[in-house]
Amino acid sequence: MGDRRRLNAIVRVDAETEAVKAFPLPEGHGYANLNTGSFDKHGRLWFTGQEGIYGRLDPASGKVEVWNAPRGRGPYGIATTPSGEVYYASLAGNHIARIDVSTGEASPIDPPTADQGARRVWSDSKGRIWVSEWNAGQVSVFDPAANDWRSWKLPGDEPQAYAVYVDERDKVWLTDLSANAIVRFDPETQTFASFPSDRDNANVRQLSGRSGEVWGAESGTDRLVLIETETGE
Repeated sequence: MGDRRRLNAIVRVDAETEAVKAFPLPEGHGYANLNTGSFDKHGRLWFTGQEGIYGRLDPASGKVEVWNAPRGRGPYGIATTPSGEVYYASLAGNHIARIDVSTGEASPIDPPTADQGARRVWSDSKGRIWVSEWNAGQVSVFDPAANDWRSWKLPGDEPQAYAVYVDERDKVWLTDLSANAIVRFDPETQTFASFPSDRDNANVRQLSGRSGEVWGAESGTDRLVLIETETGE
């Protein structure tokens, strides 16, 4: 991650040849502190930069476009919904934003909790946007169809919600750096289950998965961890 941010470029690795190609940001935008990317339904990569930008890379042409975030510094996590809409979270800006993938314009959306520290976002199968709120220690969900929010505090005294991922059954997975654990939230029962790491200071900063599996990246231990969701182990 550190090398990518210093390059101020998006980097692609060819899985077959292992060839590396860099797509630099356009001149004049300065250091972006690049963070996270997500592909839209047209195969274009949308990405964020914490210094106050978001952008789009078209792999077919190699063209990179960058926009200034409407509220400045903070763009962090980013995700694409099943219908192809793209949302990002602004950690420093305490909001999420919807990007018009045609025009590139971003429209901020404010969560009900002030100064919540929206860190990462993920969509469920219905297009609802789940948000990990770092400062508030909450998981929140925004329903674009109803234009409303709901929020739940993670268990424990001082939770720190970092990453978020929604699996194929619409169960919501988060990481809590304070508890050194991956946490599952069931929206139907509104209950949490915790899966602590077996090593100290695991610091899982990103989650992803595939059917029956949730994968976490332990930045503090330099390893990946797997939770098999059929068994919860």
